[in-house]
Amino acid sequence: MAQKFKASYDLEGDVLTLYRENTQVKESLEVAEDLIIDLDKNQKMISLELLDAYKFLHTLNERITKKMLQEVEEVEVEVKNYRNYLIITLFFKYNNQVIAEKLPAFSSTDFTSPLLVSA
Repeated sequence: MAQKFKASYDLEGDVLTLYRENTQVKESLEVAEDLIIDLDKNQKMISLELLDAYKFLHTLNERITKKMLQEVEEVEVEVKNYRNYLIITLFFKYNNQVIAEKLPAFSSTDFTSPLLVSA
């Protein structure tokens, strides 16, 4: 089931941040070179930070533009777990359209939280 996340796009840095308000981060995970997710105490994703966001998303889907990223205020995010792979789909509502983009799947066993390593 998709959940609504607030969206913030930094044009100069090309960083898209999706976040849920009034939540507390327990750990941050760098799951890919340009993708960082924050989890709460129940291991639920509460924020996502995508570096080089326009470059990456526009490569996947040419309908995703810088203007769209700047204007969108909310994005629905669906996270599925399949055989230790996390599959994240972003649903952008823009100009009376829904643009769905699935991020490449990544193994949830390929990363270790820096917080756990330092403990």
